[in-house]
Amino acid sequence: MIHKGFVQTVLGPVAPEALGITLPHEHVLVDMTLGACSAESLINQTESGKKAASIPEAGWEPGEDGPGTAATWRAKWQAPICLENRGDVARNWFYYGDYKISDLEDVIYEANLFKRHGGGCLVDQTSIGLGRDPRGLQQVARATGVHVVMATSWYTQEYHPAEVAGLSIEELEQRILRDLDQGASGGVQAGIIGEVGLGTQMHPDEEKVLRASARAQKASGAPLSVHPGFGPDAIWAAVRVLEDEQADLSRVIMCHLDHRLASRPAPHSFDPAPFLELATTGMYLEFDCFGWEESFRQRGPVDQPNDAMRLNEIMALVEAGYEDRVLISHDLALQHWQRKYGGHGWQHIPETVTALMGYKGFDQALIQRILKTNPQTMLTIG
Repeated sequence: MIHKGFVQTVLGPVAPEALGITLPHEHVLVDMTLGACSAESLINQTESGKKAASIPEAGWEPGEDGPGTAATWRAKWQAPICLENRGDVARNWFYYGDYKISDLEDVIYEANLFKRHGGGCLVDQTSIGLGRDPRGLQQVARATGVHVVMATSWYTQEYHPAEVAGLSIEELEQRILRDLDQGASGGVQAGIIGEVGLGTQMHPDEEKVLRASARAQKASGAPLSVHPGFGPDAIWAAVRVLEDEQADLSRVIMCHLDHRLASRPAPHSFDPAPFLELATTGMYLEFDCFGWEESFRQRGPVDQPNDAMRLNEIMALVEAGYEDRVLISHDLALQHWQRKYGGHGWQHIPETVTALMGYKGFDQALIQRILKTNPQTMLTIG
């Protein structure tokens, strides 16, 4: 059954105030390799893969079939992450092994570091098609004492199981409701719908999934998380579909806004106007790429923010009265972002970002609202 007034975790419903510091958009266990046996077989299947391989330094020439045109390509990009290649991984991303977080001991190590820095809850936004692992999530929660919330629904079209194309909106809605009400893998219940994946040009099957997710949200009272395409046009296209389905926008989270909403070239990339406009919808605005200090990966004229810029954008929303609509997280989905592999890890927000917030004028009440109260309210099933 769906437990109204509670947060549904993989170990059962808990009271919202029991969560503590909550990261609302993470990937506790994830596999983005689409079952491909090599990086070169994955590159042309995904939007992110094509972007990662689009620069000459990646050793791949667009339009050429695998195994790539550089003689060293296969050995380089198949290698495990180590000190010698860590910088290359961060700059180019497309190391095949980087695209999955599947080692339970690594994840338990990361979750324990998060807990030691005051962390209480991780929301796993690994939707169906990304290697969602209900029983694995339970093991992480039991081993660490950190609350873990599991998601349901589907990611972008290239990750859809083949059956999605043949299912109706109503059938997809019922499958989402089943995960929320009865659970998956022997009864592990989902506590959030998402992240619903949309490409920059929304695929018809993605729109179908978004409509089904909106209907399931209305029927269940669960929150709905949307991974939009790049640019304001893609984001507002998603909003229009949700409005058409009469979704409760106050229960919708629009993700990745810190690097997907801005569209103006530098030096105007950090104009708060687009964020303020989107806030009028009543949605949660999620800045979920904290720790991404990677402007060296920039592929166009729109600047990618660092943590300081993210906080500036958030403060603009706070000053306009939207402090209860802000969520922050890391979207930690690649291995090189884990602390064990030289990354910032889940401890980054409670350890480092909170200090930066203080330096930039966020008082303790505001910090607590953003790290605790807002995600707790969002996750409470209405």
